[in-house]
Amino acid sequence: MDLISIFSIFGLAFLIKESDGPFDIMSKLRNYLMINRLVGVFFYKLLSCFFCVGCHAGWIVYFLYNKDYNLKYFIVWTLAGGAISLIMDALLNKLHSNSIEISNLNDFSPEE
Repeated sequence: MDLISIFSIFGLAFLIKESDGPFDIMSKLRNYLMINRLVGVFFYKLLSCFFCVGCHAGWIVYFLYNKDYNLKYFIVWTLAGGAISLIMDALLNKLHSNSIEISNLNDFSPEE
């Protein structure tokens, strides 16, 4: 597993879970799946968890990335995809919260 596959897994997970996509395609697809009477609860739970979406992104990237398929590596890529997505999401949230704190400090002006 190299750096390109790691970023591919997170990019696919982020596209599915967070991004609206061009012309709001992903947003409309997520909304359609969640309001569906038969599978709406399943997709709501699936799309609210970065680990779950990352697991599915992991096996999708595994099938796109490799020519020879093996069940052992399928399981490893699936679990690694979940872990990669969870770690990258936590890292982005931490960076985002730090940038908000810094911008709040810049807005502070001492009274004269």
